[in-house]
This record gives sequence, C-alpha cells and structure tokens, in this order.
Amino acid sequence: MLPIITLIGQKNVGKSTLFNKLTHTHDALISNYPGLTRDRQYGYFQCKQFKSILIDTGGIDKFCSTKTENIQSYVTYQTILAMQEADILLFVMDRQSVGTSINNDIFNFLKKIKKNIFVVINKIDNIPHHIHTMIWDYCSFGIKNIIFISAIHGHGIDNLLEKISSLISKNIFFSNNKIPESHINNTIYQNHIINTSFNKVNAAIAVAVVGRPNSGKSTFVNHILGETRMITCSTPGTTRNCIHMPIMYDKQKYILIDTAGVQKNKRIDNVAEQISILKTFQIIKTAHVLLFIGDANLGISDQDLHLLQFILNYGKALIIVINKWDLISPDLRNTTKKNLYEKINFINFTQIHFISALYGNGIKALFQAIKATNLCSRYTKTINTAYLIRTLHAAITKYPPPFLHGKRIKPKYIHIGKNEPLTLIIHGTHVSKLPDDYKRYLKKYFYRMLNITGVLLHIQFKDNINPFINK
Repeated sequence: MLPIITLIGQKNVGKSTLFNKLTHTHDALISNYPGLTRDRQYGYFQCKQFKSILIDTGGIDKFCSTKTENIQSYVTYQTILAMQEADILLFVMDRQSVGTSINNDIFNFLKKIKKNIFVVINKIDNIPHHIHTMIWDYCSFGIKNIIFISAIHGHGIDNLLEKISSLISKNIFFSNNKIPESHINNTIYQNHIINTSFNKVNAAIAVAVVGRPNSGKSTFVNHILGETRMITCSTPGTTRNCIHMPIMYDKQKYILIDTAGVQKNKRIDNVAEQISILKTFQIIKTAHVLLFIGDANLGISDQDLHLLQFILNYGKALIIVINKWDLISPDLRNTTKKNLYEKINFINFTQIHFISALYGNGIKALFQAIKATNLCSRYTKTINTAYLIRTLHAAITKYPPPFLHGKRIKPKYIHIGKNEPLTLIIHGTHVSKLPDDYKRYLKKYFYRMLNITGVLLHIQFKDNINPFINK
C-alpha cells in the first residue's frame, strides 16, 4: 500500500507550490491570491525509493463548523477528509505566520488525530544563515520534526524527502490506513493519461464537464462518484481548479474532469477567476469528450453561446446537457425544450440530454451517449480516402449537382484536411460554385453515411485549376 501524505496549513503559505514541486506537475493553481485552492488535489510523487500519494488541500482560516453554509466550512470539511486519509501530515507554514493563533489551533487539532506530523517552514529563501537560531523559536511552541524549505526554489526539498522516506522505511503505520488503496489510486490523475491512452482499446475516456458558474457541474461529478468529492454551494464560482477523477461506469473507464465555471470577461474581477478560466480552456483543448452543462431554469445565455463557440472552434466531441430538469414543471417542459432548440439551432450535430444531477435522472442514457460519441471521435481519425471517394460518388449519383452555364459541376476527389474539427476537402470542376442547398445536402449525406454524432464536420470546396488556362 502506498503511503499517503497530506499538505495542510493556512492560506497562501505555499502548499500548492510545494505540491507542484514534489509531483513535478502544474496541476495545483498557484498565485499570490490567497485561498485559490479549495478542493482536494491528488498526485503521485517519488519520495526517494518510495512511490507516494500527495494530497493538496485548501487553506484553513479556522476550524469552523462543517455544518455552516459557507465556502470556508466546505474547504475545512475537505481538508479534514484529506487528514483522515493520510499516513503523514505536512503542516506547512511560512516564517511570518508561525506564532499566529490559527497555526496554534491547527497544531492543537493535529495532536488529537494522532498522525505522523512534519512541520514544514516555507519561504526561507533569504535567511538560510538564520535557520539554526529559528529552530529554537519554533521549538518554544512545542513543535518537533521541523524542516525549512523554499518550495519555489527547491531549497531544503532533499532534506524533506530524506525525513519522509526515513519514516516510510520503518513501515509502522500503513496497516492503520482504513482507506483502500484501490480507492485512493482511482482518485489520482496522471498528466500523461489523456495524451498516451487515446489509441488504446480499453483506454479511459477523458470527459470534461464545462459550463457557466453554478450550473451543477460539481453536483453532477459528486453524484457519479457517490461521494462529496467536490465542494458544492449556491455561490457561483465555487470550483476553481480542474480536478481529475478516474471512475469505472458500466465496465468503461472514464476520467471525469470538473472545471471552473466560465463567464464573460467583463464579469471577471479577480486573479483567481482569471487563472481558473484559463485552466478550463486548456482542458477543453485536451479532453476527449466535452459535456456542456446548462441550467434548465436559466436557459442558454450569451455567455453559454460564447463558450460553445470556443468549443466548436477546436472541433471537440460535444454533448449538451441541460441540468436541473427536475425543477421544470411537466407542463412547461415542451416549451422549454423548444426555446432551447431555437437558441442553439446552429449546433445540429450533437445530442441534447435533459438530466437532474441532484437525483441522477438521465445519467445512464448520458453515459451511453458519451461512449458512443467517443467512438465516433476515434473513428473519424481512421477514415480512409477510398471510402470517402466512394461515398462522394454515391452522393452525386443519387442527386447529381446542378448545371453552371450549361455545364454540370463535377466533384471528383475528396480527402481529410484535418481532424479537429473534422474537415473534408472536395476537389473538382467549379465545386466552389455549388449552391448552398447542395452543399448542405452533401454535409448531411456524409454525416449519415459516416454515422457520426457529437463531432463537428466541415466541408471545404476547392476548384481544380487548369494548368493551360494562361497558355
């Protein structure tokens, strides 16, 4: 069983910077903006000869009641869960905050839970020659196992790893860990999994859950996981980082990626939101299938259309999900659907699912659609040119192109221009002059014959150039 190590401490003491340093990733958000981390972030790191699991947590202001309905109480609850999972706790503080009442409260709480604790003093970049004197100051608070580091520059990291590996080698505490290793391993996302697993037969499907703030993305993820893994709150913008959670659903592996809500630039008024939205855009570019989560009560807004257009520009496999369907009266559902279809009538290549993330209505059918859409997306990367040419000839045989100045327009050859978005290029005589209705016919014909859904298809038309025209 792998040892589990949890980072805890006040806001803005460098926990996420240390997490990124130890895991050699950029998964945790880092900024001078305090309280950027909220949900638990998992990762692997190599502690000398031991592979270990590292958990980053949100900053603690105080140990407020987890029954209180506010963001900090949810963050505290998530941190306590991470403490319970841990074999070793790294209590991170910076040199200015050691004597604060919050740190004293945290340390008193840690004594009660009887875990192996290291106190990590971060941000000692400019005072390495004072370390020996400072140790006495920290010991006066009853603190032992003190390690001084600079997470951003790497000072003291080797000493930290040596101390942790020395404790791990004693192998004295893993039998007390009540969390199954399989459960912990299934909560960790490895950065390379999206890029390297796509062509494998039984590869996990990376599904990014995107949408406006407070549309129910985290509620959806929590329902699938069957636990309160993500913080959910009526306050918009609760989720900040992109959290990856591998799951198994109906014998298929998935990686659910919960993302921060995206809103218009005019409404983004702090650094935390800007960083979160940039992370979301990065995930959109790399995920296999995107679930756009909309709010049935609010309909499709302009900011939703802006996000959908961004997705279309990158040609990602897309499924539109309208959440909170349970809140719509049965008498109004047909009218609501009609309004939604009219708003997004330009997206006619994908399915629209109406669900209740809170109660799980429509989830099974949605996952069937995710699996089918992913297969379509994979298939488009294997289409050969010979099949496309046969399909083109069948289309023009069924309905021949119209005449232009007494001569028939002749599409002759077709091939794939690029995969994201899927772009087919048709060459021939005067094909750029084809009427729009015939171009629409060809597009619908290829959609039907290729049997693809959820994947955007573009068709471009290029005229053959007569090499003797100017001779």
